[in-house]
Amino acid sequence: MESKVWLITGASSGFGRGVLERILAGGDRAVAVARTTGSLDALAGRYVGQLLVLRSDVRISADVDAAVAKAIERFGRIDILLNNAGHGLFGGIEEVTEADLQNVFETNVFGAMRLVRAVLPVMRAQGSGHIINVSSAVGHASWPFGGAYAATKHAIEALSEALQAEVAPLGIRVTVINPGYFATGFAGAMPMATANPAYQAMRDHVLSGFGAMAAGNPDKVVDAILNAARDADAPFRHFVGEDGKTWIRQSLSTRLQAVGA
Repeated sequence: MESKVWLITGASSGFGRGVLERILAGGDRAVAVARTTGSLDALAGRYVGQLLVLRSDVRISADVDAAVAKAIERFGRIDILLNNAGHGLFGGIEEVTEADLQNVFETNVFGAMRLVRAVLPVMRAQGSGHIINVSSAVGHASWPFGGAYAATKHAIEALSEALQAEVAPLGIRVTVINPGYFATGFAGAMPMATANPAYQAMRDHVLSGFGAMAAGNPDKVVDAILNAARDADAPFRHFVGEDGKTWIRQSLSTRLQAVGA
């Protein structure tokens, strides 16, 4: 079987790094995109000719266009786009600033869509391709102090759902991955908006709840991404993690009650 060419954003850590290591070991080729790339030096040295590492910021259109152009120059095609780059934000709706909101949307929504728009002409010309967008369980079920971040994932869900219908006739697949809480270091490094004392009691309650949660093994999400990439009949959405599934069931139950189902 011919090796696939992946373009992976947020490839220096977390799910992106996990997928990158697995596909390289399996013989696929990859363009690894990250804002800081030092942690990828060892992989680049081990997989010369198989891995192209690019320092790029998905918030900058010129960076995205350049990354896609360099991918084509090196490998001649892009079979799979893994939109994994993400930016967190913890803060109440009154607490987050306009700049906070712009930053998280620039990375999680506009950045992902920049990549989608940049690779689609390549995939259309190929007559094939697969776009995998990493969303979250909170793309279906928001929580206090996570509304801004959840809003970006709700946007990815809506955009991906429309995109799937638009590109399927062109031979291009779309998959959304919905992880729950996994031990990637993402939550611990999440920026926090300046606290408003009026919300301190609820903030403390939410933070203590996070502290009590058991983070899942990230390999489960990596497995879900790889399984989706390999199985042409895989479903559009993949929910990974029992905690996330519980949040979504609760949210859906409330909505169904509201519409009288």
